[in-house]
Amino acid sequence: MAGEERRTITVISHGPSCLDGVMAAAAIRRFYRDDRVHTTLAANGDSDRVIQAIKIRSRAETQEIWITDLSWTSLETAAHLRALGGDGARLFWIDHHRSAVSRANAPEFDVPFTGRVLSEEYSAALLTFNYLKHMAEQAGDEARARTYREFLPFAEIADDHDRWIHRIPGSADWALAVQTLGGIESYREVIRLNSPVMSRRLKTALEAGHGAMDKSLQIAKATMIERSLDNGLRVRTACCVGYSSEVAANLYEGQYQTVIALFDLRSLGVSLRRSADCEVDLSELARHFGGGGHAAAAGFAVSDVKRAPAERLADILGHQLQNEARS
Repeated sequence: MAGEERRTITVISHGPSCLDGVMAAAAIRRFYRDDRVHTTLAANGDSDRVIQAIKIRSRAETQEIWITDLSWTSLETAAHLRALGGDGARLFWIDHHRSAVSRANAPEFDVPFTGRVLSEEYSAALLTFNYLKHMAEQAGDEARARTYREFLPFAEIADDHDRWIHRIPGSADWALAVQTLGGIESYREVIRLNSPVMSRRLKTALEAGHGAMDKSLQIAKATMIERSLDNGLRVRTACCVGYSSEVAANLYEGQYQTVIALFDLRSLGVSLRRSADCEVDLSELARHFGGGGHAAAAGFAVSDVKRAPAERLADILGHQLQNEARS
C-alpha cells in the first residue's frame, strides 16, 4: 500500500456513545493515519438519514466509505450507496448485530460492496481490526501490518465488553468513560493513544460516570413498572438518563424470565435487555419497531414512546386544571 495515492475516508459508525462503535471507527482512523478521515457516529434510528447524506468529497482522490457496527432499513439508502459506488467510491460494511446478519440478503443491502463482513463471532471493532490487518498483509505491506497490530488491545477491549465476556479488567470502565465523555470526544482521545491506558480526560469522565450512572439507576427504580404476561414472561419498564446497559443489569439481577425496556431520556431511544434465563430474541422484538441489535441486547426508537411521558403529564394536569375551573 506504500506509495498509493491519497485517500478520503468517510466513516459512519454506531453511536453516539457506543464503545464498540467508537473503537471500530478508531481502528479505521489508525489504519489510514496518513489519509483524510471524516468520522460520524450515528444512532441506529438515524442511520438511514446519515448514510443518505454522504457525498463524494473530491473526485481527484480515492474515496472510501466505511459503515461499521451499524445497519439501515431503507431501500433509498441502498440506492444512494449504489450511486456512490457508481461514482467511484469503494464501499465497506462491517457489522455484528443479529438484526443485520440475519438479513444479509435483504433488498436494502443489495449494494456492490468492495468488502463486507457480517458475523456475530466478534464485535464490530475486532471484526474491523481483523479485516484491515488482513488487507495490509494481503497487499504485502508488512510494515503497516506490524504497526497496525499495536491497535489490537483496543479492539479486544471493545470486544470483551460488547459481547459481555468481561475477562479483560477495566473493559466496563472504558464503556462507562465513553458514555460519559461522549463518542466523538472519546474517539479523538483513543486515536491519540499508543497503548490502552486511559488519558486524563477519559479517567475524569470515568469518575464522573460512576455518579451519573447511580443517578440514572435511581431514576429507573423510581419510574419502574412491572407487568406479568400470560405467557410467563415479566416486563420491567422504566426511564433512565443514559447508561442503559448498566442500569438494566441492575434491574434484571435475580429476576427470572424478565425483559427490561428502558426509555433513555437522553437519547430518546428504548434499550432492551433480558435476564440470563430468558430466551426472547430481543433483536427480533426491536426489529418489529424499526430497530435492531442482538438476541440479548437491542434497541429502537418510536415517536409514540418519546411523547408518552409528556402525554401522561398533560392528562394529569389537564384533569386537575378542569377540576379547579369547576370549583
